[in-house]
Amino acid sequence: MYSKHVIYFTLLKKIMFDNEAFIEQLIIKANPDLDDDAIDLMIEEIEPMIFDRVMTNIANKFTDEQAEIFMELVEKRSPEKEIYEYLDKTIPNYEQFMANVYDEFETMYLKEYQKEE
Repeated sequence: MYSKHVIYFTLLKKIMFDNEAFIEQLIIKANPDLDDDAIDLMIEEIEPMIFDRVMTNIANKFTDEQAEIFMELVEKRSPEKEIYEYLDKTIPNYEQFMANVYDEFETMYLKEYQKEE
């Protein structure tokens, strides 16, 4: 079962999430003096963290049955629109839910970044 979940998350990452703009803005907010190369390296470092945060929050909203349906959509490489429609139908107030996930990640990241300084 574990390998099936790894495949599912890998496919989903390729299909759904382009967080580069969000991450870049977050990095610049935390440290506006970084050059482009440093920003690119940090994007690579942060991207798996935000993806994991998003997927964990989504998975926690699903029943086992809903998770299975979602995995089937991803595994059969359903159109992105169909996947989003399923998420929107399954998770109450999906867009606000996602906005909250990103806001919480930003708050956590900025707080941790300030501790490191």
